Amino acid sequence: MVTTRASSAGFATPSADRIMRLEARVAEGDVELAIAECHALTGVGCLQGEPAAGAVVLRIWMPWDDSPGADGLRDHLAGAGIAAHVEQAEEGREWQSALRDFHQPVVAGRIRVRPPWVAPAPGMHDVVIDPGMAFGTGQHATTRTALELLQRIPHRGEVLDAGCGSGVLAIAARRIGMGPVTAIDFDPDSVSATTRAARANMVDGVTAIRATIGDDPMPGAPILLANITLEVLGILAEALLEPVTVTGVRHAVLSGLRESEVDAAVAAFAPLGLAERERLAEDGWASVRLSA
Repeated sequence: MVTTRASSAGFATPSADRIMRLEARVAEGDVELAIAECHALTGVGCLQGEPAAGAVVLRIWMPWDDSPGADGLRDHLAGAGIAAHVEQAEEGREWQSALRDFHQPVVAGRIRVRPPWVAPAPGMHDVVIDPGMAFGTGQHATTRTALELLQRIPHRGEVLDAGCGSGVLAIAARRIGMGPVTAIDFDPDSVSATTRAARANMVDGVTAIRATIGDDPMPGAPILLANITLEVLGILAEALLEPVTVTGVRHAVLSGLRESEVDAAVAAFAPLGLAERERLAEDGWASVRLSA
């Protein structure tokens, strides 16, 4: 059995009678790219095992008829320059138990991200996320540290959530009184997931739209949340400098970063008049809070 920890993506929750389990063993250094490529091909998330002997196993559950199969996943990863040993097997209903065991509540300050089968906790700002196709179930260190820093922003104005994933940051922002929130993502699954999650959490003031950072105008907001890669953060910073984009960003939480990447992210946003106030690191990942 692979010992599991959080991956960047949530599980799939397939309802078909026949479920395929795909297992891809990749080099530890290829894990993040492999997760992204698996999601791009299958549209679902994966369960990431702990590193062992320099390799990591990624597990994916999805309806048999929709699966690319072991050969399809192996070829797709090879096309991205990732060597992987991939196996497939028909899965019983054990995947449902794995799903429930893996997705337990995540607490960050007074925000508690939980799956729908876990009861709410008194005195906490509960955010209910049903693990599904989109990235961001609160399990990953980047999400947890971003949620911590979000609560330390001394402002409760409008928010731009750039790269909204499942909507966890957008909904958390509304829970603590920020907003309204405009949530953007290039992935239509993420836009749909955020809309559904906002509805399920019974929060208003969250508008999710499809937009590509660097190609589309960025909505204006004094608070910026961005849990994305360093490369896309750099593109976002440049987009926010465009004269046609009147953003007025005064506070930002940047995440999705390796600890070694934080200084570069801070430098990218310095031209906007933002400076680092604090950073949090966990499991080799980090988030940073900036303000004007």
